[in-house]
Amino acid sequence: MVITLEVDVMKLDPIKKLLKRYPRILVIKAALIVLSTGQKVSAENIEKAINDIMETDDESRD
Repeated sequence: MVITLEVDVMKLDPIKKLLKRYPRILVIKAALIVLSTGQKVSAENIEKAINDIMETDDESRD
């Protein structure tokens, strides 16, 4: 009898998790921003950075 265990990579990797909702370049840019500020790369921090990027982009269009 063989027992296999699957590890849900999506739960472990915040970048892979966020790629389902956002374009790859946006997630990568946000992750780099998070890293450059010395914060932990987590889904929460990346989403905050994505929101900041999106708000900055909206302001530049006005």
